[in-house]
Amino acid sequence: MNKLIKGLTSLAVSLTVLAGGFLSPFTTAQAAEMAVKVQVNDDLIHFPDAQPFLDGNHTTQVPLRFVTEKLGYTVNWQKDGSQIKVTLNNDKHTITLVSGQKEASIDDSMVVLDGASQYQNGRVYVPLRFLSTAAGVPVQWDASSNLAILSKDGGEHAPDYQIFESTAYSADPSENGGYGAFDYMGNPLEIGTVAVDPSVIPLGTKLYIEGYSFSGLPKGGMYVYATDTGGAIKGNRMDIFIPGSRKSLRSFGFQKIKVYQIPN
Repeated sequence: MNKLIKGLTSLAVSLTVLAGGFLSPFTTAQAAEMAVKVQVNDDLIHFPDAQPFLDGNHTTQVPLRFVTEKLGYTVNWQKDGSQIKVTLNNDKHTITLVSGQKEASIDDSMVVLDGASQYQNGRVYVPLRFLSTAAGVPVQWDASSNLAILSKDGGEHAPDYQIFESTAYSADPSENGGYGAFDYMGNPLEIGTVAVDPSVIPLGTKLYIEGYSFSGLPKGGMYVYATDTGGAIKGNRMDIFIPGSRKSLRSFGFQKIKVYQIPN
């Protein structure tokens, strides 16, 4: 049994009881409201149309392509009936797996995954722990942010976020320089529009924010675009657009949030 396969076997027990094992003490229903994020070195991975989730065994399943390409693998797949066969290659390893199965092949050696890989809505999901260990990439777990940090370069990496003070604004023209329901770049105001200080966050930047609490916003966190500005928005300040009247948004107040920049 080679060193890589032995590593997968020994980690299967130890990581199960640690936060770094990507398990959660919460029920599936509660966990569904918690965004699990993945960072490779200093870059947060953007999952545009498929998000990581906890399966019935409380194992973190991640969209395979987005993570493996960040780790330097090429991804090839072929459909076989209702299943998808995926082959991952880099200059060191070849990994083969089939959706719906708990076994995978690493350089012709069979290993057992924590949970079966899954095929949903056109995406293949696999246990994150399997990917990190198979790729030989150390993992850090930041419990306060539900963030898995994969250290591709082997170094230590801090969670890639900044703390901002946030407020909320409406489409009232008095809050938008008389322009009503449009941002600084001419786009209609909508959920996902935020105003920033362009000297801190360049206009057009895609972000992920979390830590706010307001019934008019998605639970857990959301992707947003920095496409607006404001006279009072200086430094680490952010104004979040929320549909509604100015009066209805007063209860938002001032809230500390975490802001992650998404690499281009």
